[in-house]
Amino acid sequence: MTAGRALRAEVLKLLSLPATYFTLLGTLGVSVILAIAFSRQGVSSIGYAQAGFLVLGVIAVTSEYSGGQIHRTLTALPRRIALHLSKMAALPIVAVPAAGLTALVCGPLSEAAGASAYLALTTVLAAAVATVLRRSVPAVAGLLGYYFIAGPLLRDRAAFAAYLPDLGSHHLVVLGWVLLAVGVSAMVFRRRDA
Repeated sequence: MTAGRALRAEVLKLLSLPATYFTLLGTLGVSVILAIAFSRQGVSSIGYAQAGFLVLGVIAVTSEYSGGQIHRTLTALPRRIALHLSKMAALPIVAVPAAGLTALVCGPLSEAAGASAYLALTTVLAAAVATVLRRSVPAVAGLLGYYFIAGPLLRDRAAFAAYLPDLGSHHLVVLGWVLLAVGVSAMVFRRRDA
């Protein structure tokens, strides 16, 4: 199977999951409600919207493990690195349009492009973490714990906080973490999963 066909198959697989639509529609709905609630305070709700994109990244990966579909996928495409990179590349194809719409709802138009890129990168980072853990609950709990508890605490107290992946980070920092996470998850996927 060629790389293009593998990417197409992963996009179609992601779009065939009902959880993809539930997650994206739920995220958009909650974002609209929060945007209305925060509009008088001048606060963006994009920080809360990232939770939905974290969940999207996790379910995109763990759904194959929970149903045993990963074995059929590996039979069709035994080259694990190519398969893993196709999975990671399929996520932004689905996440970017949803992230753009969510960013438009959540905050000012001037910040929509950056927020959209951030949400898409966060989705890929979550998928890489889920690849290593292979379980939905620990992946979601760990990611939400970092993004909503540990990250904000570290941002105010740690000297290295500018180098952590969160909403306040420069996009190149987030991109660096995504590339590192995808690289580590690709190596784990190549060695462990059969």
